[in-house]
Amino acid sequence: MKLPQLKEMKLSHLREKHLRWLWLGGFLLLCISIQSLGQGCSQCLDSTKATPPSVQAAYRHAILLLGTAGASLFIAGTLLLRRHR
Repeated sequence: MKLPQLKEMKLSHLREKHLRWLWLGGFLLLCISIQSLGQGCSQCLDSTKATPPSVQAAYRHAILLLGTAGASLFIAGTLLLRRHR
């Protein structure tokens, strides 16, 4: 192996290592944020407190569904952009 190829392999390995740590950190932050399950703003919290428990459960389900859809689109976009490089 030539020296430039070896140097390029080391840089590639470092980038991959940093990317793994970034994914792990993102996953841990996601796990921590799932515990909150709050509405996010006081207006939403006040308006949902007045609703029956079944409606509150539906709101929680909708928030998780929309969050999952957004995260899926972001991950898919990231993977597509990474493959084009």
